[in-house]
Amino acid sequence: MNLTKQTLVIVLAVITALTMTSSMVSGQNIQDKQSSESSQASERTIDGVWRTVVTPRNCQTGDPVAPPLRGLFTFNKGGTMSEYGIGPGSSPALRSPGHGVWQREHGLQDYSFAFTFYRYNASGVFIGSQKVTAALELGASGDEFTTSSAIEVFDANDHLIGTGCATAAGTRFE
Repeated sequence: MNLTKQTLVIVLAVITALTMTSSMVSGQNIQDKQSSESSQASERTIDGVWRTVVTPRNCQTGDPVAPPLRGLFTFNKGGTMSEYGIGPGSSPALRSPGHGVWQREHGLQDYSFAFTFYRYNASGVFIGSQKVTAALELGASGDEFTTSSAIEVFDANDHLIGTGCATAAGTRFE
């Protein structure tokens, strides 16, 4: 075989090898992506941002005791969260954003979370805090949830001065 034919054979062999490698890698990437998407679909989670409507309720009867308030929950990967919501006619100056933790409970759609925020009077003076502890059930689609919450209100010296209950409905913000 002369040198030109030998070079041509080597070039064709290299091109064939590169094409086969590229096809195999590309096929693997598609398979990895499909595998990742299917595992994410079967592993629903509350990670992300949610629009909420919270309804304060009588703890004994479950009846609403105040108008619903709109808020936002953000559940971060790793188990931390943030929250914010202001009641109708209230001022954002009367409370801080809420910060807390969450975890998955037994079952695919059961979670719990707790958060706290600081409270201030109209003059901006710190008057205490509030702690919310809740059970959350993620809906079948993974894009909505409901909660049932226990509320504790503390004075500036961290003494419990009141309790309450609430329910919430959330929809995923995308």
